[in-house]
Amino acid sequence: MKIAQVTHNYLPHIGGIEFYVYRLTRDLEREGNFVNILTTDLNTEKQNREKNAIYFKAFPNFMRNPFSFGLLRHLLRESYNVIHIHSIWFLPGLISVLFRKKSKIITTIHGVYPDKTNLLLKTFLKIYKPLANFVLKKSDIIIVLSSSEKNKLVKIFSIDTNKVRVIPNGIDLGSPKKLKKEKIILFTGRIIHDKNPEVLIKATSIVNREYKHLSVIFVGPIELEYKIKLKKLINNLGLDSKVRFLPPLSINERNKLLEIYERSFVFVSLGDWEGLPTRLMEAMQFEVPCITYSSGGSSELIKDRHNGLVIHSLDEKLLASKIVYLLKNQRIARKLGKNARITVLKRFNWHIIFRDIYKLYQQ
Repeated sequence: MKIAQVTHNYLPHIGGIEFYVYRLTRDLEREGNFVNILTTDLNTEKQNREKNAIYFKAFPNFMRNPFSFGLLRHLLRESYNVIHIHSIWFLPGLISVLFRKKSKIITTIHGVYPDKTNLLLKTFLKIYKPLANFVLKKSDIIIVLSSSEKNKLVKIFSIDTNKVRVIPNGIDLGSPKKLKKEKIILFTGRIIHDKNPEVLIKATSIVNREYKHLSVIFVGPIELEYKIKLKKLINNLGLDSKVRFLPPLSINERNKLLEIYERSFVFVSLGDWEGLPTRLMEAMQFEVPCITYSSGGSSELIKDRHNGLVIHSLDEKLLASKIVYLLKNQRIARKLGKNARITVLKRFNWHIIFRDIYKLYQQ
């Protein structure tokens, strides 16, 4: 088959969608298919770009939503058996539907709708919703990452539920090295407002009153303006020596990131616009007890007090109380971590999940 994966951003830009597309493309090629990744140069440095990806110029661009005349021209010239769109909220997906020729369309939604929005984002989503709905109607198959995301999709959009499939995200499973745990609170992925890192910073200030040896590590891409804002908050709370920002680690540096996961005492995920977070599963596989906000499929992945802890509001006092609970009950923390790994091993092995996705391509 000749296949196009369409995403508004791709590696070396780091994010959950990028890694999903990377793994999917790798395994589709192993099956003998030809795959092009059609993306844009939005926020993407020229160094270390992937050879099988075409980075079209992003212009114009509004709120990280790029239009691309290059992508449009490419689709007018090229034909694909399958075009796989990743997200209904970005213009490259809309362009692909409009100029698909006879291609079949699979759309994977990595987060149907945010749980909370600011006024600007709410206005944008309201304006863009008819276009997102058009993409869904023209899709032959729609993949959502969890049952709760399917329910949200049906509630928000008018679609044919017969073409919706629930297929979770997954990860390439790694084996723990049994590294010694340190008092690290870990936060990975894109560090943006939607992921609510400021809630963790404020919670750390509360926890620090009782536990002085804790540190927080953020790993992932962050825009300079937002980093300055967070640094100011950290300074005002007297946490300069407690919080570190590490740059995003590339595919080739994955072992370094996995070691940070394994050394961490607790992992925190606070995104309010989620599908089924890869970063959460990566922490779980290394028996790290996780605290997650109940957005998207996160609360299906983490069952409260079985394989992690779930919070239902983005409140720093609530988050701080959960961190303190794990510090005071380390036997329970270890049990949560062990159950977390069992969950990932049983349900989120990427190689099994890929077979389910590939069956849709073959159909």
